[in-house]
Amino acid sequence: MVAVAVERRAPGQPGEKPIPGLAALAVVPNAAASRLHGFLQAEVQPGSQVISHGWPGYQGLEPHGFPHTATPLAGDPQAAHRLFPWVHITLSHRKRFLLGTPHKVELQHLQRYLAEFNYRLNRRTMQTNRFHRLVRACLTTDTIIWLIAVPDQA
Repeated sequence: MVAVAVERRAPGQPGEKPIPGLAALAVVPNAAASRLHGFLQAEVQPGSQVISHGWPGYQGLEPHGFPHTATPLAGDPQAAHRLFPWVHITLSHRKRFLLGTPHKVELQHLQRYLAEFNYRLNRRTMQTNRFHRLVRACLTTDTIIWLIAVPDQA
């Protein structure tokens, strides 16, 4: 099971999808409240408004610093696409990424695949400071030294 949160930066034009921001994805063992609350506390800034589809696991978020609005989706198959368009688009892109890049996904590595996808997805918002981020990464990362064993020719 994968938990997904997508930031809504702006409402968008009338009749258009809202403007998305950063996304977060994580493997969770189940949809219990403790798992979902833990995901939100790890990935979402406290004070952020959480909008959900009414799953009981989202109840009780307010004491953790997340104002919560639940909108039950029963009876309307298109409601989820209207309310959470970027969650569905993110999941669709994630599926396409997993089909095209790693080809075979093993459960033990799923969180790593999600982390790579999440980085690539969120990188789209980093255009203005990409050079500075690269320089900082070069200056703060330890040098990787490759040792190649050459068999003795004697």
